[in-house]
Amino acid sequence: MNNKFTKILLLLITLTTGLSSARAALLINEISTGGSEDWVELKLTGQDQSMDVSSLLVTMYTGTNQSIASSPVTLKSEDDPSTPYDDRFIVVRFTSVSNEDEVDSAGDVNGNGIREAFCDNYGLWNTDCVISIDSDDNPDNGGIIDFAAISNRDGSINSTIGGYIDDAIASSQWNTPVSDNLQDCCIYTGDDGLESWASVSRTSCTDSNTASDFAVTQFSTPGKENIVNPQKKGRKLFKTVKKRIIHRYGRSRGKIEIKLFIFETCSLKIRIFTSTGIPVHSSSLIKDLYPGDYTFTIDEKSIKGKIITGLYPVKIEAVGKENRGSETATSFLIIIKGRQ
Repeated sequence: MNNKFTKILLLLITLTTGLSSARAALLINEISTGGSEDWVELKLTGQDQSMDVSSLLVTMYTGTNQSIASSPVTLKSEDDPSTPYDDRFIVVRFTSVSNEDEVDSAGDVNGNGIREAFCDNYGLWNTDCVISIDSDDNPDNGGIIDFAAISNRDGSINSTIGGYIDDAIASSQWNTPVSDNLQDCCIYTGDDGLESWASVSRTSCTDSNTASDFAVTQFSTPGKENIVNPQKKGRKLFKTVKKRIIHRYGRSRGKIEIKLFIFETCSLKIRIFTSTGIPVHSSSLIKDLYPGDYTFTIDEKSIKGKIITGLYPVKIEAVGKENRGSETATSFLIIIKGRQ
């Protein structure tokens, strides 16, 4: 089989795998390279589309990376409300720690509301780096589905990364730089790369195969829509995702979940009261929370006194790290009796 025929065959396989029409597009939606664990979020776009992505690789390329999963992982272009996660997304985490992939047959194994796969892949670099969705671990045989390149633009690109970018350009999956330095066509992540809480986020579903498709944002949102320009009133530190928190006592693994979105780095404390104002739970100070989505869990057994059904005010108090401003919000925990 000659090389030209191999490239055509791989391209046809890539374009037809799991797609019901050409309107569907599988895109790199968010990238995190500055934290303790690298991850990449994929998103399926289009109208009424679905795609099994399990056989694909999310890779920086080295010849040793793993495919997303060994069993079907079906993404949908529209979220299915019957599942606990948003079906449009999957977060691929680069880790050597053994975790169960959240394939179609497994569901949300760890119960965090994010669909995830865990691959023992070569980690991403926080300086010059490429990220690709590919049919295999080879960038020059026509199998690239989507591609992004990031750089700290220090004036000297890593030669290996430069070769991968050249392959993507040859496959029309990335743009040619306007200068002789390949770093100029990369997404600029800052002189020191991404901060631990930041991410590279796609700004829309448009895919021009250029750095302009992405922006560096201070809000990491794995498994959810990207937040590039959040609307804030004044200098708001945080917001409560739900004003009413319904918890069935003895169910949901006995964990009460309080979801917040942090706008600015702050420390906060959570306190729970009875309807008559008696304090029944007080968390220790949770320090230096970076911007992003958070779910705080409270063991129902830690609530003082006899648990009864009813309304429990939840007071969240935050203090900003930079301006030292403070903010308070109240949600309402509604406890319903459940089976023990």
